Amino acid sequence: MVKRMAKQDNRKDAVYARQSLDKKDSLSIEAQIDKGKAWAGGEVEVYEDKGYSGKNTDRPDLQRLKADIEAGKIKKVIVYRLDRISRNIADFYQLYKIMEEHKVEFTSISENFDTSTQMGRLMMGILIIFAQMERESIQERVKDNYYYRIEEDGRWPGGRAPKGFDLSRTADNKPTLKPNKDIEMVKIAFESYANDVNSSLAKIGRELNAKGYKSSRASGAFDSVTIGRILQNPVYAIADSLLYKYFKMRKAHILSDEDKWDGSTSAHIVGKKVGNANIRKYTSLDEQTVYRTNFKGVVSSEVYIAVQERLAKNEKIGRANAPSKMRELAGLVKCAKCGYAIKVNHPPNLSCHGRNTLHICDASIQIKFPILQESVAVEIQKQLDKIANKILQNSINRKKEQDKISQINEEIERLVKLAAMGTMDIEQVHKAIEERKQKIDEIELSQERNLSFTDEARISSYLPLVYSRLTEEEKKSVAQLLIKKIMLSENGDIEIEWKI
Repeated sequence: MVKRMAKQDNRKDAVYARQSLDKKDSLSIEAQIDKGKAWAGGEVEVYEDKGYSGKNTDRPDLQRLKADIEAGKIKKVIVYRLDRISRNIADFYQLYKIMEEHKVEFTSISENFDTSTQMGRLMMGILIIFAQMERESIQERVKDNYYYRIEEDGRWPGGRAPKGFDLSRTADNKPTLKPNKDIEMVKIAFESYANDVNSSLAKIGRELNAKGYKSSRASGAFDSVTIGRILQNPVYAIADSLLYKYFKMRKAHILSDEDKWDGSTSAHIVGKKVGNANIRKYTSLDEQTVYRTNFKGVVSSEVYIAVQERLAKNEKIGRANAPSKMRELAGLVKCAKCGYAIKVNHPPNLSCHGRNTLHICDASIQIKFPILQESVAVEIQKQLDKIANKILQNSINRKKEQDKISQINEEIERLVKLAAMGTMDIEQVHKAIEERKQKIDEIELSQERNLSFTDEARISSYLPLVYSRLTEEEKKSVAQLLIKKIMLSENGDIEIEWKI
């Protein structure tokens, strides 16, 4: 009797690794491969795609892995995390079906499951569904790619060119800036503010106006606001080691190491702008990102830093001595003729800053402050009444929508249980869950679109509000929340631009 020998399985385990970007908070390709090898405990075939996104399967080594699976060379595919293969459920299951056809197992190390068990197969499907819908991580990846591009080539990230520059392109067609004739005006402003103790933002503005320079304002005039915005912008500064240390001290996130700050470029800040939008965009740099541009700076780092220190000091003094004559309307009222601020001049008279200080406007404001104050209060109360009615209706609608979401979540739980019991086909379960998750997303998106301004501003708990009964501080908070600006004409006509 001849004994039949069992057929030897010569297939190898495969470790697949992918990383779209090198970044501190993600596991490197090398680390992914090392973990995969340790998990396999034997000889493996390594497949790696560096610099490729997980949004599709158009990757060289992933295609090579697919071909080797179809050729019968692979026994098990090991990844550090599921989304290293794909972030798209349709793409993943196309590859997974090929694995199933060729009896190839799949293991995700960090999620601690493999497809040799029924529960592992179920968990894998559910995890990839939720991973695909993870909005925050998608936004983070978009942000990382954006930072990668600007760090790599120093490109101008977009938007209008700052004063003294024009939009341009480098020799290899990357967005950049090139200086124009107004760059001399920028240098004058920096040198004057840094070195002349008697200079001020308003004084520099008047001097530039007298020399015939034009700002980007419709009037063409420079004032303390336009000068302040120029002086705080690091795009003019030479990016050397001193400037690097300054930003490091300010706790900014810097995209490149100090040794690259060699003075051959300028610097630029990207990130959320905070603080006083009129003068100090970057009172804190904790949440800001700084990178080296692909064009030269025109102001020394010493001068730039001296200017920033003086701006910070003067702003503190200004805040401490800020006038409150405009009460709850402070900072909101503008001249309809020139766009500059309206201020209380010898109460209760109002005057245009463009006329009294800059001498570029001839508007003579006739309305008195108490009349303006009372007229605006009436309009604010009308808005508060509308908001109260809208919130009432929204709360009714939201209760219905939350009930619907709860019902759908219960359906999803039942589907998962049925799949775990083996009474439903796993692909049908995945499809049904995905359809229900999509419905929940649609409901939540509708809720976000219908979110009232007061919900976002967190004042809905206090509605309905009676504006006349509020304290001055409370009135100021409500006015700032509701009103973008108030345009005041010479004859007393009032036009309110609402934020809602």
